[in-house]
Amino acid sequence: MALLRTAGGLTGKVKDLTGPGLTDHFGAMCTDLGATVRAADGNLVSVFGDTFSGNRVGSGDWRSPVILIGTGDATHPIEYRQAGGGDVRYARQLWHYRHRSSPGLLRRGISTVIPSDLLRVGDTLYLHAMVNQGLHNVVWTEIWQSDDNGHSWRHLGKQAKFPAGLYSGYAQCWTWDYDAEDGWVYVVSTGFQRNKGLILRRVRPEHIGDQSRYQAWCDGEWGPEAGVITPPGETWGELSLRRFDCGTWVLGGFLSSAYALGYRTLAHPTSNLADMPVQRPVLGCAWDGEDHDGCLVAQLYGGYLLPGSRLDTVGGVGLVVSQWNTAVGWPYKVMQFRVTLRNTTAEVSV
Repeated sequence: MALLRTAGGLTGKVKDLTGPGLTDHFGAMCTDLGATVRAADGNLVSVFGDTFSGNRVGSGDWRSPVILIGTGDATHPIEYRQAGGGDVRYARQLWHYRHRSSPGLLRRGISTVIPSDLLRVGDTLYLHAMVNQGLHNVVWTEIWQSDDNGHSWRHLGKQAKFPAGLYSGYAQCWTWDYDAEDGWVYVVSTGFQRNKGLILRRVRPEHIGDQSRYQAWCDGEWGPEAGVITPPGETWGELSLRRFDCGTWVLGGFLSSAYALGYRTLAHPTSNLADMPVQRPVLGCAWDGEDHDGCLVAQLYGGYLLPGSRLDTVGGVGLVVSQWNTAVGWPYKVMQFRVTLRNTTAEVSV
């Protein structure tokens, strides 16, 4: 597999991952998000949000979440070769429910289910998802499990259904990763309204489906209460937490308070975030100011870290970036970027 170069060198936009000629044959002409992990069989598994078979948002067959499976990594081109969800040729909704979009129907149903993030522990994949009654109105969140590399999914039961108001609404949009050294899954979360900071929890893999077994981080201790770990005024949307091969953790995603994709490098998820600088490798801009080679993207969000990413390497970190022109409904797509992130864990002030 050839090493990817962007149009402007080793950083910037690599390619569109979804859209015409790329994923339309899976019924995924329009889609967003794209949190990605490498499954036990070596394939990349990406989960997408509201997905439409037509050429703009709201057109055609509407599903969410959906799975696409392929190859590639942070510095090599991602190509989706099949779909999950039980039909390798068409990206079907991972579980059955009916999308209800009118106000009257919403009182008796849900509008959509939005994926937060994927997690792999051993041979098993987990998916956390947010159930919504209207845009950004989360009514509960839940966890699903796949034992066949993303092709089929099962709900983990009543204890894996989390109230939307848990921790005052800071436990809606999740990101998570597993630390094989200490045996914990670390979960960072925020609200789905892009107006909150972050909280930190942890759980043993065998207890992922039992909300009573999660521990929260507050004032330097694990316990039942969660404290906001981000500085005042800092707010977030979509999140991505990954432990890189070098052992350093990277936490970031859509930094809504700065209209950018922002990331911190951490020695551990419990590191004091106020001490760690936020690096902003991709910035939001107006539509007439776009420069994808220069990492300027209009109406950007997402920002999921890709497997194979490396710190302190030019273009060594891969990102999955979403873009949605909300005025006209297209573009509504997912893109692959390469950026550079420094490991700043040694720069903590004493």
